[in-house]
Amino acid sequence: MNITTKLPFIHHSAFCIRDGGHRLDMLCYVPKAMFYVQQQLYTPALEIHEFNRQALLLDTETVGSGHLTEIIEIALGDCAGHIIFQTLVQPVFNPLPRPSKHQRFERAEFAVAPDWPQVWPEIATLIDNKILVAYNAAFDRRALAATCARYRLPSPERGWRCAMQLVKKLTGAKRNPTLNDACAYFGVAGGNHRAARDVEATYDLLQKIKAGSGP
Repeated sequence: MNITTKLPFIHHSAFCIRDGGHRLDMLCYVPKAMFYVQQQLYTPALEIHEFNRQALLLDTETVGSGHLTEIIEIALGDCAGHIIFQTLVQPVFNPLPRPSKHQRFERAEFAVAPDWPQVWPEIATLIDNKILVAYNAAFDRRALAATCARYRLPSPERGWRCAMQLVKKLTGAKRNPTLNDACAYFGVAGGNHRAARDVEATYDLLQKIKAGSGP
């Protein structure tokens, strides 16, 4: 590990020591979070028949990078197109994101946002023994794994499938298409970098693919 990779850890170590024992205790599990992130490097492409009642759509919005990635918004949707869970999450290690054209968060939204241990019991119940489907699932899978490892929480999902890899296979794309690019190709409305809307966009995209309709 070179000095450039050590610097974020050093910076956040000092921050956590100043801020009290709770964050310092969490930081002790950063190496475990790094291990979890490294274990989530490959997620198979979704087969369209796998998008059924045993599957849930998931999208996360995050701050930070690598082992310090934190989920700040998460949404879950079912195979009927309903959003069954949605929440903001208060970050611990990273500052709140600034509003931008790519990520439309307002700081005021986080005024009463819960932290991850508060929202996890309901999430864990919903995803228990489910296949989690996400667009660019490797990203969401790593984010969930790192966040859970940081709090020493086991994640009970059955597995993951990637909708982006399905789109890539169907379209013959050589590069990874963004969600909005995929939606435009298949003629459905895209997302807006908010978790619930991106889940809805992924659902519409998969429904179009499932129906056998081309662009």
